[in-house]
Amino acid sequence: MIGFLPVWYKRLSNSRFFCNFVGFTFVQLLRNLVATIDYKWAYYDPVVDASVARRKYICLFWHEHILSPLFLRRNCGATMLLSQHVDAEIVMSIARSFGVNAVRGSTLHGGVSAVRQMMALKEHDVIAITPDGPQGPCRKMSAGAIYLASKLQLPVVLYGFGYDNAWRFRSWDKFVLPCPFSRGRVITSPPLNVPANLNKISMEYYRNKFENILTQLTDEAESWATSNDIIQGESFVNTGPKCSVMYYGVAQKAAIAE
Repeated sequence: MIGFLPVWYKRLSNSRFFCNFVGFTFVQLLRNLVATIDYKWAYYDPVVDASVARRKYICLFWHEHILSPLFLRRNCGATMLLSQHVDAEIVMSIARSFGVNAVRGSTLHGGVSAVRQMMALKEHDVIAITPDGPQGPCRKMSAGAIYLASKLQLPVVLYGFGYDNAWRFRSWDKFVLPCPFSRGRVITSPPLNVPANLNKISMEYYRNKFENILTQLTDEAESWATSNDIIQGESFVNTGPKCSVMYYGVAQKAAIAE
């Protein structure tokens, strides 16, 4: 996220005090920004909502939207896995300010140990991972998240976020920051199971499958936000920053069903 920033910023970003200060300042701005956004959330199954979840699962979303879950479900008991990359310290400060736990680790280097630590924090933790982070390529899922789901035998839920009007940073992930008074839309998959003890061929099959579904859900959320369509059969579920809806029509498009 900070790859394009000046050298002096990169040096300062190694200071925990500086990261906490930037995080605190950014949080105050974000709280005011989020209050202006019109959010709607489309579920296959509302049990995947982190604010009401009664089972552990791993939620995956692209790195460009790393702040979006914090906007929508603050203080929900979820735990986010952040990399050892320097800018993750700022994200960690922001996450904690929004009431979301954060643990530093990697899905490929000590990831299982890090996630087991997260699971011990609360009985019903939701584990949040950006599978294309920390340095990309953008929207290219690594096998690490699939390995963890297989190893820990937790279902995976894919989160697609979209905005009709947003700033995109000149970073590897094209980091998204919604503009004030924009429309935000979220579409989430049902829980998707990954078999235990996957071999390399099966690992690649699920990696490719989940990558395609997550990309399509994200594209559909962006299209929904841009069009401002009224979803046929939508119904009220629970309060978020604005409101949430239940939506079943995306299943055939995304080919989520086996």
